[in-house]
Order: sequence, then C-alpha cells, then structure tokens
Amino acid sequence: MNIVVLGAGAVGCYLGAVLSNQHNVTLIGREKLVNEFNQNKRLQLTDYEGRNSDFCELTVTDQPDSLADADLILLTVKCLSVHEAAHQIQAFAADTTPVLCLQNGIGSDDMLRHLNNPIIRGTVGFNVAPMGRGLFHRGTEGDVRAEASLPQHIADSLNLAFLSMGFPFSTTRDFEALQWAKLQLNLNNAINALSDKPLKQELETLGYRRVLSMAMSELMAIVRQERLRLPKLTKLPPSWIPLSLRIPDSWFRKVASSMLAIDPQARSSMWEDLNNQRMTEIDYLNGAVVRAGRDVGSPTPVNRVLVRLIKEIESGRRQPGLSSEELLHEIRHPTY
Repeated sequence: MNIVVLGAGAVGCYLGAVLSNQHNVTLIGREKLVNEFNQNKRLQLTDYEGRNSDFCELTVTDQPDSLADADLILLTVKCLSVHEAAHQIQAFAADTTPVLCLQNGIGSDDMLRHLNNPIIRGTVGFNVAPMGRGLFHRGTEGDVRAEASLPQHIADSLNLAFLSMGFPFSTTRDFEALQWAKLQLNLNNAINALSDKPLKQELETLGYRRVLSMAMSELMAIVRQERLRLPKLTKLPPSWIPLSLRIPDSWFRKVASSMLAIDPQARSSMWEDLNNQRMTEIDYLNGAVVRAGRDVGSPTPVNRVLVRLIKEIESGRRQPGLSSEELLHEIRHPTY
C-alpha cells in the first residue's frame, strides 16, 4: 500500500517507519523533521525492550500533496491540529481513501465528519519520545487498536508489520468503551506534566497517585452512568486501577510492576508540549471528563482543577513542578 502519515510527530514517525518495511510510506511533518531526515538519511527506532532499528526507505516532506496517492492515511496530528488536517485531506486526498485517526482523548474526530472519506477511529497505547537526529524511542508497552470498520485486509497488513516491532494491531466493535478505557489511562498526562518529573518517578509517589485515583474515579462514575463495559488495557481491570493507586509505595511497586515497566526518563506527551511552549490536548483529555460529567450530572471537581492548572501553565501564569503535596492542596482547596 501507499501509506501517508499526516502530522508525523513522535508517534506518527514511529508507526510510519515500522510500516515502511512492507509498504511505501510518506511522512508529512514539520520542516524540522524534513531537515533531520535529510541530514541523517534515516529514522532510528529504539524501545524499552532494547530494540534498535534503522529505517531508510521512506519519503519525508512538509507538503500535503502526496495525500493524493494514498491508499491509507494515518492521521497522527495533535487534537488541536485536526481541523487544519481535515482541510488538507479534503483538498488533496481521494474521497475513497480511509483515514485512520490516532488521536488521544475524545472529541477531536468530530472535526472530520464532514469529509466523504471513511473515518476510522483508533488508539495508540504506548508513549514515544523524539530524541533528536531522527531517533524516536518507545518508552512503554501498549498496542494499536481501531474500529472494526477498517477493512480486514488493511488490519491484517498493519498487524503483520507492527508485530515485527513487538506490538500488535487489532480492531474492536466496541470502540466507545475502548476510547474511555484509554482516556482513563491518559488522565495521568496532566499530572505528569504538572509534576515535571519522569513518569516512573511520578507514579512511584503516593501523593500523585492519589490525585490520579480521584480523577479516574470521576471518569468511572460517568462510565457507570453510561453503562459502558471498559476493556482491560492493563493487567488490572479498569475498576481496580483507582484502588490500586492508593496503596503504599512499597506495595504498589510489587502489585503494579507492569505499570512501572517504563523507561526511567519517559514522560507524557503533555509534558513535552508544555516544555516546548505548545498548547496541550487538555480539553480532549481531562476536559472531556468534565464535559461528560456535566452532561450526565456527575461531579468532576478533580478533573476541573487539573484542566485549570494546565491552562494556567499554558498562559504563563504558573510554572510546572508542583510537588505531590502542592497538587493535593490545589485539589482539596480549589479556586475558580
């Protein structure tokens, strides 16, 4: 297939490079990515399990006209860029080309519904960090999933390619539940960004985990009202995760060892956005919980505070680096 990755950031580059072993792949990204690829003549992928591979047989550009030749489009832009990406797809891609949307959170795909293209929602369950000079590092476990409306021959082809780098691809008929299960885990993005600490160090701190537990509990209350049955994305069922986060640090390291099986320096994509002074996806993560809670009449005070704190950093009114005690104080004594 001719596969075009539109919005090739860290995740898009990682997925596109893997697919280039078996398909013709074009990455559409920022000028910085084009320059890195031209200088190094390859993309290098590493992961937390020790894999290290170079990928040279792909095209990297900052121009969207290559969408015209795509058999499949992987949309890996951040949520805030989906609107612009929709205009590019409409202008250059054939109406019959499927678009696999791989955004965090809930709600950004609404900006694609006016397109004639088949729109298939998906999730990426792992973290990828750009290391510079064309190197991208996957720091956590996880898989890639999509709605069952993706043609089976495409799903089979993606799975074959992705398994070569240690992660599977699958489809589901209950994507709504999958999306909420993924959102439950992504609620930590904001806490990690506020802490300004690596994910492993943050998750090993009980105070941060208590905040995450409270944020997740608000989501689970909404899920129960909506009568959704969330799939298990970790070794623990979704309903057990908020409880497990509250146990003492020494026990947590044993009970949740797989949750902590991440690189010591891995951080969330929201931390990366704030560190690069970019707007975050907070409105599609914790903000999505706040909106859903408002719709069903379920209170979401913790997620409201997390949204406010991230927006204060975005606007320059606050600096990241909140200790767990400071964050808990903000949660218990909110100001609006």
